Amino acid sequence: MLLDLAIVMLVSLAASALACRLVIWTGPVDHPSEARKQHRVATPTSGGLGVGLGYAIGLALLTFVSTVWRYEVHPLGLRMLWASAAFAYPLLIIGFIDDVWHLGARLKFVLYSAIALGAAYVIGVVNVFPVTQDLTLFLPFEAALVGTALWVFTMINCVNFMDGSNGLALGSVGVALLALAAISLAEGAPSGSAISLCGAGAMLGFLVWNFPNGKLFAGDAGALFGGALGAFASMIVIARADISPFVPPILFFPLLADALLTLFWRWRAGRPLLVAHAEHHYQLGIRGGLSHARVAMIYWLATAACGVLGFFVSREADPAAEWIALIALSLLAITCSSFVRRWGADRNLLST
Repeated sequence: MLLDLAIVMLVSLAASALACRLVIWTGPVDHPSEARKQHRVATPTSGGLGVGLGYAIGLALLTFVSTVWRYEVHPLGLRMLWASAAFAYPLLIIGFIDDVWHLGARLKFVLYSAIALGAAYVIGVVNVFPVTQDLTLFLPFEAALVGTALWVFTMINCVNFMDGSNGLALGSVGVALLALAAISLAEGAPSGSAISLCGAGAMLGFLVWNFPNGKLFAGDAGALFGGALGAFASMIVIARADISPFVPPILFFPLLADALLTLFWRWRAGRPLLVAHAEHHYQLGIRGGLSHARVAMIYWLATAACGVLGFFVSREADPAAEWIALIALSLLAITCSSFVRRWGADRNLLST
């Protein structure tokens, strides 16, 4: 099984890289028409199309060619895997349409919400929250449905918000997916490993063209698809590997913390939340003089550290380890965010 998963990851990488090359030749172009955008020349976008094709080829190869896979994967895991694809690809299409024609914010909100609710219902809600060895919370179906949909909605939007620096968003998602794959393999859940490794491979193929020089952007197509894979892989690993729902937020923490804390600071300052801006921490770093490559690698390293932390706490017998780690990360993030905001304010970087 390990050899099969390694092969399909490499196939996903190669197929994604080749498809992204075709997108560079034929795809839409992102023009730097807004001050918040970090690039200054027109650049091919919608690299998510290549990511989506690479993921599909890898998953199809694993499903229809690997004899080991057919014997080892549980039918429920296979159903969840294909259900996740059924909801991820509509988001890729919506993102591509938005890259070309720019859909309105309200329409996108409705579409994202509908897909998130549908995915939560079909793939399966997360309703069990182990708190301690002696205490477990069981949510009613309605609350679990809304909570699971909120996770999907948050992931796709946070990855989209963070897709403004070469390699940062999809590179970080890829690192977190590798951590999810490790957890899934350790717990004997091949379906979770499949979605994670095929997704990580496809994103690495995209990075061949995106990092560090930005010859191709992911676009909304890539950001929405990448966020969806992260959300759905989390749901599958929670269900099939029986891990705590507190673990996936640890793995994706750097992306989530930047996006959500930036929204909080803007809300606190009375600034509109649905208006494009350049106040994310990574944007402040770039505007303050850091290179795209350095900023991306900072987020990759932070995500890798969170991945290691998430792996070890998921192996702890006491479920309290997960939420204690998440609280500690949150306090650290708030401290770092306050420092970065003050640093940006001192340099007049918060004026947009």
